[in-house]
Amino acid sequence: MNQNQDQLAVGLQSPRLHEYNVTLSSGEVMYILAANSEEAAWDALELSMDRNVTLVNVLKTHEW
Repeated sequence: MNQNQDQLAVGLQSPRLHEYNVTLSSGEVMYILAANSEEAAWDALELSMDRNVTLVNVLKTHEW
């Protein structure tokens, strides 16, 4: 690959996704995939609003 192809290939790569545990006030626990904790929090908030419940917590799974 030449330099332009390398740059294009890097630009097309998806960000690495991490698994997050979402807890809702209904007691429901869900898992979502997101590139980072901020994206996970926004996605979880949207999910809670769609279900008309309060978002309780968002935690990255398997984090030591």
